[in-house]
Amino acid sequence: MPNEMNPHGSKRSARLAGMAARQWGCITAKQLIGLGFTRREIHRMVERGLLIRMHRGVYVLGALSPAPEQRWAAALLAAGKGAVLMHTAAAGNYELLPPREIIEVAVPKRRRGDDILRVHERRSIEITRHNGLPTTTVAQTLLDLAATNWPIDRLTQEAAAKGLIPLNDLRAFAAARRGARGAKRLAEAAGQPLVRSRMEARALKALGVPDVNTEVHGDEVDLRWGDLVIELDHDQTHGSKWARARDARKDQRMAKRGIEVHRFTA
Repeated sequence: MPNEMNPHGSKRSARLAGMAARQWGCITAKQLIGLGFTRREIHRMVERGLLIRMHRGVYVLGALSPAPEQRWAAALLAAGKGAVLMHTAAAGNYELLPPREIIEVAVPKRRRGDDILRVHERRSIEITRHNGLPTTTVAQTLLDLAATNWPIDRLTQEAAAKGLIPLNDLRAFAAARRGARGAKRLAEAAGQPLVRSRMEARALKALGVPDVNTEVHGDEVDLRWGDLVIELDHDQTHGSKWARARDARKDQRMAKRGIEVHRFTA
C-alpha cells in the first residue's frame, strides 16, 4: 500500500482496517477517498489484490470470507443508505434458509442493482438489526416470502421453534396487514400448532390435533389430549442419567394430577 511506512500512511491504513472490520471486511470507494486514498491508489490496490471487488464501488479488504455476512454487508453498502436485507437474504440471515447467490435488499429510493444484487424500492416495512446487519423483521420477512408464493409453513414453524418470534405475534402481524399480499397465507401458517420435530408432526397426523408444546400445571409437555400426554424424546436431550431422573419426576407430578403420560424415544 503506498506510503504505508510513513506516519500518515500507517494511521491511514489503521483507519482503513478498523472501518473494514466493522463492515465484515468491506469498504466502499467513497469511504476510501474519505480516508485519504486517491482513485489511483485504489486502482493499484485492486491490481495488487489488496482490494477485491464485490460490486461497483464496493470491495473486500484482504481476503474473502466464507461467512455469508460478508456478501450481505457488501450488498448493503452497494445499495446505499437505508438499505436492508429482505426476502431470501433476510431469511438467510435468520438461518431459516441457506444463503443464496442472489441477494435481495430493500431501499427507500430506487437504485441500481447488478447480476447478484436485486434492489427493491420499499418504504413501509418493519426493519431491525440481526447479526449487525439491517434486516426486515422476521414477521416482515415471512410476509414478503408469502407474497411471492414461497412455501412458508415450515419456515414459520422454524422461526417459532428457534424463538425468533411467537406464533401469536405472527398472527397479530398478519391480522394488522389484512388485505396485503401474503397476509392470508401468513395467517394460515401461523395458525397451525407449533411442531418442533418430525415425531410430533407424525403424531399430529395420526391422532388428530392436540395441544402442542403446552403447559400442564407449570410443566411443558409435547402433546396433550385432555388427560393424556405423549412425550416424544430424543437421546440427545433425554438420554443422560440426569435427564431420565428429571423426566421421571415430571411423570410422577403428572400422575398425581390424574394425567396419563406415555414416552416414546426416537
